[in-house]
Amino acid sequence: MPVTGTRIASAQRRVMATAAIHHACNDASVVILPSVFPLLHDEGTLIRSYTDIGTMILIGLVTAIIFQAFLGHAARHRHARRWLALDASIVGFSLLLMTRIDSWGALLACFIGVRLGTAIYHPVGISWVSQTFHGPRLDRAMGVQSAFGNVGVLVAFSTTGLLADSFGWRAPILAWAVMNFLVVGAGLLVSRGTADAIEEPLVRETASWLEAARGVVRFVPFMLLGGLAWGVTLNYAPSLLKHRLGVSMSLTGLILGCWIGAGVVSAMYYGRIAERFGRAGTLRVSFAAVAVAALVLALTNVLAPAVAAIALLGVSMFVIYPANLSLVGNAVPARSRTAAYSLTSNIMIVGNSTFAYISGRLADRFDIHAPFLLLAAMSLLALGYLVVSIRAGRLDTAIPGRPLEGLPVK
Repeated sequence: MPVTGTRIASAQRRVMATAAIHHACNDASVVILPSVFPLLHDEGTLIRSYTDIGTMILIGLVTAIIFQAFLGHAARHRHARRWLALDASIVGFSLLLMTRIDSWGALLACFIGVRLGTAIYHPVGISWVSQTFHGPRLDRAMGVQSAFGNVGVLVAFSTTGLLADSFGWRAPILAWAVMNFLVVGAGLLVSRGTADAIEEPLVRETASWLEAARGVVRFVPFMLLGGLAWGVTLNYAPSLLKHRLGVSMSLTGLILGCWIGAGVVSAMYYGRIAERFGRAGTLRVSFAAVAVAALVLALTNVLAPAVAAIALLGVSMFVIYPANLSLVGNAVPARSRTAAYSLTSNIMIVGNSTFAYISGRLADRFDIHAPFLLLAAMSLLALGYLVVSIRAGRLDTAIPGRPLEGLPVK
């Protein structure tokens, strides 16, 4: 059957829909265990210190880095829909096993399984989207797929606390195990026929890791900050709210839902924001806002400012992610984008895992506010790098189809 414009447009919509549901379930599954860390810490059986949390995050994410390096070579755009189905299957099985464990080692093994499964989406799913949309539409598509990941996290946060308070910490984990199995079937159903229209012309090209690395290297500080911000907020904000501000698990879930809800809105409108203010201006404001929000969380003992800071963190953090992805998508040729997104995700994981471990040690030594002081300091460093790089002409943040940022429109 010939590949017509109508057929390609239909395939594009189905690619977007498949990426959206997988990203939603993928990111929700990542946050389920960290959401119940405060309960496990108080119980003192599976987790006995903040360092236990940091160590688990570090080991799980280092495992994901190794797996994603393999994926960047093995996937190369072939049958992305099947890779995403494998993602949800591995995650669902790992979460199901997690409900049956009775030791820290077993919990770690299940968490590694979750991280192996969720490691598939970012190099494969995001590369699939970047091959499907181009120019200004790429920014919009990256914003939409990122927003749906946030929607999944919003649902997870909103329900986990209620389920955990009512039925114990295993209940939300079991619920999302079932959800992953449902997404396997839904994703395969929605994405039927997209391989012929979207993927097949791409598999003949050979990826270059060197080419991917050259395109990615300029954005490394932004990626490290993105991983750091996610790791600190996800793994230590629940404990900050519970142990410092005395917030219940149910209310903690709703507050973190504000974080993700704000992120859903900002990510969904990222394309329009970038078109209006440019990537450089958007990133400048976002880095500064992350620093302010993290500083408030580190210093306040009052709930209202903490909630406002968490919402501001959501708005600013979740603009940074699609901006990073769009920058990489435009900096790397199509044949090397899966490798580039594998590198991008790995760099973010390095930021997440390394600083999550450091944050756990800092929290045990100086109290739970210390990770947020670290986040504020690193955000300011990333802002300085951005400003200096743009002024020196080392960083191109222009959007295709628009004038270069800082130049007048002719």
